Amino acid sequence: MQFNLKTSFIALLATTLMGTYFVNVSHADETVKEKAAEAGNDTTRAVRKGARNVKDKTCEMVNGKMKCAAKKAKHKMQNAGDKVKDAVD
Repeated sequence: MQFNLKTSFIALLATTLMGTYFVNVSHADETVKEKAAEAGNDTTRAVRKGARNVKDKTCEMVNGKMKCAAKKAKHKMQNAGDKVKDAVD
């Protein structure tokens, strides 16, 4: 078996790439399960925000803007709280 510069370079490159792959896999920031949970949290937050927006619009149509201002402010605070809670998790 003859080793020359080309085969040495290929062996070194293959070893480096495999080492980099295994380091990245073993020290991944998020696992697939964590990514799925994060996506679920984002979806839940979006659904809640959408439901609150529908309630706000419906209230404004039925009761007028002034009577629904407090509920609208409450919903904005809940949306912000959900966003903070999701960021912390």
